[in-house]
Amino acid sequence: MAIDVDPGRADTFVAVAPRWWVTNAGGVALTGVLAARTGRRGLRWLFWGSVAIHVVEALYTYRSAQRAGFTATARRWALQTLGVGFPSLQVLAATKRDAQ
Repeated sequence: MAIDVDPGRADTFVAVAPRWWVTNAGGVALTGVLAARTGRRGLRWLFWGSVAIHVVEALYTYRSAQRAGFTATARRWALQTLGVGFPSLQVLAATKRDAQ
């Protein structure tokens, strides 16, 4: 499948607000620390579940950014989504709509 890339769109990237890094990435990290220190099964499941969800979201975001023509920044979109999750997906969706 060939992707038709508009050179003006290939480097499109929009960062999420810093608060999302604090709340989402910080929340996952804090959950991981608490799970490791306390050994509580529920916290371990919550931590690994969060990590798995963020990984799947990041893979989806990478493909979605490439399909939108953001080929030069697809990796940045994916890494941002790995850290903050759904807020990055929302920003990507809005950016794709604006680019059409």
